[in-house]
Amino acid sequence: MSSRRSFLKFLAGSPLLAGMPIAVRALAQGDIDKAVDALDVFDFEVLAKKALPPAHWGYMATGVDGEETLKANREGFTRYQLRPRRFVDVSRLEMSMELFGARYNSPIVLCPVGSQKAFHPDGELGAARAAQAKGNLQILSTQTSYGVEEVIKARGGPIWYQLYPTSSLEVRQTLVKRAEAAGCPVLVLTVDLSGGRNMETAERFRRLDTRRCESCHEPGPNGVYARRPMFTGIDMTGVGVNAPALTWDDVKRLKDSMKMKLVIKGIETREDAELCLKYGVDGILDEVHEDLLELNAVGLDRESRGVQVESQRAHIEVFAARRQPQAVDLPADEA
Repeated sequence: MSSRRSFLKFLAGSPLLAGMPIAVRALAQGDIDKAVDALDVFDFEVLAKKALPPAHWGYMATGVDGEETLKANREGFTRYQLRPRRFVDVSRLEMSMELFGARYNSPIVLCPVGSQKAFHPDGELGAARAAQAKGNLQILSTQTSYGVEEVIKARGGPIWYQLYPTSSLEVRQTLVKRAEAAGCPVLVLTVDLSGGRNMETAERFRRLDTRRCESCHEPGPNGVYARRPMFTGIDMTGVGVNAPALTWDDVKRLKDSMKMKLVIKGIETREDAELCLKYGVDGILDEVHEDLLELNAVGLDRESRGVQVESQRAHIEVFAARRQPQAVDLPADEA
């Protein structure tokens, strides 16, 4: 063979490869130079690693601690299988879904990812235009690179707003009021960061980055907010993104203070799902977002969540989302 690329193409087409484990077949994936040559979403991952600075790649792609959560979630999904029924007319597929009275063309959701300008100059505005083109739901992160108003304009319609509650009630209320005034119909409250996170692998990638990060990241304890439009004009002195003292009373206070629907992201147990019902929560986002979840004693794999989803399905909107590529994010009652 004249090149490694030619050899991989030959290997990818070989019937011998079909019987090999996924990890081996992955050797034939991603050896591309441009997006148009991608065969599946894993190829984009390889391209992204080539294009992004090490620190940005590490922030996007890695998990917490020793990657146990990420590995467990991906392995857990391999144990879910489809049960195809035959003699069903599939010549015209209907994949639309309805959430809180709004209809979307498919159950694919653009889940909240912060600092998207770190990955492309268009950032969240580009993602919004893509969501508009395909009719998908977009959830905007608190750490967005653009203000919620700009993103809604680019989307051409409402988006959901994801809230890091912060350690300040005043800041929390300011962010909620702004999102509601902009036209967001749903607030997604993230609660899986109360104890912080230990991003070892991301830190290792950051140490490989030789750029001067001060050109984009302000130094000091409040530097994380300096270039975040949602915090413009807010005094963040002494305020943290996490809210370690958050309780169910805060959930009730938040629910009573707004007209938006309230979805909680990060619920892991049946007991907390039942408390969501008690405190008037409208939905649970059961999102496998490995770089944000904290590890705990029960393990954060797919199996630990199924009991909660099954028990609450008839009473509350439950969304089962995953970050792993090559599959569709399905609402729990369609999975």
